[in-house]
Amino acid sequence: MTLALDLAQRGIKVCVLEQGSEAQAGDAKCNTVSARTMETFRHLGVADKVRAAGLPDDYPTDAVFTDGFGGTEITRIKLPSRNERMQSNGRSAPGFLDSNWLTPEPVVRLSQYFLNPILYQYAKTFPNISLMPRVIFRKYETTECGVHVTGDSIADGKSIELEASYLVGCDGARSTVRKQMGVNLIGDDQLGRTRSTLVRCPQIRDLYKGRPAWMNWISNSKVSGVCIAIDGKELWLLHRNVPADAPDFDALDADQSIRDLVGVADLQWEVIQHVDWTARRLVAERFRVGNVFIEGDAAHIWIPMAGYGMNAGIADAMNLSWMMAAVLMGHASPSILDAHEKERHPITEQVSRLAMAKALEYASRNTGKDVPREEVAKIVYEINAPQFACEGLNFGYFYDDSPLILYDAEIPPSYDMGSATPSTAPGCRLPHFGLNAKDSIYDLLGPYYSLLQLNGRKMDSLFKYAFDVGRMPLTVIDAEAEASYFRHDFLLVRADQHICWRGNALPDDMTAVVEKLTHRSG
Repeated sequence: MTLALDLAQRGIKVCVLEQGSEAQAGDAKCNTVSARTMETFRHLGVADKVRAAGLPDDYPTDAVFTDGFGGTEITRIKLPSRNERMQSNGRSAPGFLDSNWLTPEPVVRLSQYFLNPILYQYAKTFPNISLMPRVIFRKYETTECGVHVTGDSIADGKSIELEASYLVGCDGARSTVRKQMGVNLIGDDQLGRTRSTLVRCPQIRDLYKGRPAWMNWISNSKVSGVCIAIDGKELWLLHRNVPADAPDFDALDADQSIRDLVGVADLQWEVIQHVDWTARRLVAERFRVGNVFIEGDAAHIWIPMAGYGMNAGIADAMNLSWMMAAVLMGHASPSILDAHEKERHPITEQVSRLAMAKALEYASRNTGKDVPREEVAKIVYEINAPQFACEGLNFGYFYDDSPLILYDAEIPPSYDMGSATPSTAPGCRLPHFGLNAKDSIYDLLGPYYSLLQLNGRKMDSLFKYAFDVGRMPLTVIDAEAEASYFRHDFLLVRADQHICWRGNALPDDMTAVVEKLTHRSG
């Protein structure tokens, strides 16, 4: 949906084939819309709707580690409710782990159960997006002009055939598109098993004695798992970990494990969704074959730490979208699309390993020794705080070997899951700065490349002439950035917020610069 929305706003006709129906809610398993994804939704014009959905305004997004509702609370990672965010004009309220993040859009704890319908209804407002629900994708064939796609209507069984320039498989971990591409997944095939049940159970909300939590990590003698508030009232997602030595999922009783997790023997609930799943860390060998791409879970399957799987897929989409639009609108050579896999594949490897390392650290925290409770609380907090305030996953990654970036001598700063250092080194994300109390520099970025002119310096006419000759649109922005890491007068920034050049004077060969950024000469 994100890819379709961005392409449509760029003037591209898009068709979305989807097995589910329009009325079908999303899978509740993903429950975090990251700050970086919220920046994308801000750009698309749907951030306000996303932020307003899900939990009530006064419901905290704390993560609590405990042995059960009403039991011993080991530690609490305190995170704000929507009202606490609003005290700072929608930005991060002071006193929380993410209060000082450089972003106009803080993280939103919203379940995909609510997010998917929001995006679907928004997509319906675009005349150049054709939504085709209840269609099963069958196969594709490569043609001289692109791809020929065949599907089946679930309603009447009729065959559906489509012609397109490109096909993007966003069809999940069991991707039919990926399998037809002949691309394998490589990595760690089994890291744990989980039974996940979305339930309607108002009784759980009444179990909190004080400040409620969005995510409850529960471990006791009977079961370990997580209870997540979906609407803050009656919908809860209950993850129960299957013991490593269990022969199959059913070795953990589906119903009794819910009662053991919540700690109420006579608990009553209605099942809304249920899925048994295996945690994996797998990355596809390739993300592209010809005019066919894979994104999201079709391209990489994450260990579920930091809630970054869906968000990584959206980052994939925003990387691909502007390049694909540039080709279809005649602004760049088709070979510009080579940069997508060149950039995203290494980042997927890096970031997925960060998530896996954090999961292994959490799993091994119990050394088997008697440790004072205060020390346990400290250890659990230090291990887990980075996954709930994952600044590095959001803002730290950079592209260090891209054919669409003109590098200089500075090496981008390193990052980890919980921390990132702002930098204007080519390949890094443009650090956010506000233009006023409401507007962000990101709001001014153009659809392809933008030239930021800082400190009152000007060279837009020379830059723009070279881009006009190269048939690539250029947006020119005059701004003032006071932070110390803005050491250059000019920054060239891509639509996906990554810096591709910086300097204090015009490059010696502007024609060569534009040719590199468009993969086209003459």
